[in-house]
Amino acid sequence: MKLLLLLLLLLPVASGARVPRWVLEGHTCAPPWQAALFRGRRFICGGTLVAPRWVLTAAHCHAPGPISVRLGGRGRHQVRPGEQRRRSVRIFRFPGYNETSKDGDLMLLRLQVPAHLSRQVSPLPLARTCAAPGTSCQISGWGSTTSPEVTFPKDLHCSQVTIVPELTCRHIYPDSITPNMVCAGEPRSRADTCQGDSGGPLMCNGRLQGITSWGPGVCGDPRKPGVYVNLCRYGRWLQDTMAQN
Repeated sequence: MKLLLLLLLLLPVASGARVPRWVLEGHTCAPPWQAALFRGRRFICGGTLVAPRWVLTAAHCHAPGPISVRLGGRGRHQVRPGEQRRRSVRIFRFPGYNETSKDGDLMLLRLQVPAHLSRQVSPLPLARTCAAPGTSCQISGWGSTTSPEVTFPKDLHCSQVTIVPELTCRHIYPDSITPNMVCAGEPRSRADTCQGDSGGPLMCNGRLQGITSWGPGVCGDPRKPGVYVNLCRYGRWLQDTMAQN
């Protein structure tokens, strides 16, 4: 995975290329719903606790075998009191996921043991409706805080972004945006997700509105917002999958 990331960084990237979002211009934070996913000791992606036994992340974060989930953490690797470790027992990738276009880029992890809910660990409810353009939202993750060079922070970072109108997003990324995607960024700052933030939450109005999915090769360009899974399009699949499993 590290080698793949290095190759991605070394290759020239077209303006419309779908580069997985591996928070720029942010501040340290500790949202209680944030999850960190690991394969062994290797950090894979971010995620969001959406129910005591369920974590939601991006489908492109899939890794063979069980995934370890850390909840209630602030540091990328450093453990602090109150953190919880869990193991995934089942993985549900959205059946319509398209690896090339990143359409349907979502995946549910069922935890072997439910999270113990506390002030430090609590789920984020799913959005019931799609967010209107101009809505202010929060992004969070352990991804790079610089671009194009990569600098991974020790602590979790949060930043504020704004929902971009769909037509504007389609104009920026021609033939790349589907109704199942939503763009968010800041036209007057470099606030953005970046390498290492994949699978993390886009939180709007106290609900999980999106999942960090993809963006251009260089993060933090005010003219090129990040692209997120538009979760309001997947409510039925999410509810049915959790209820039936």
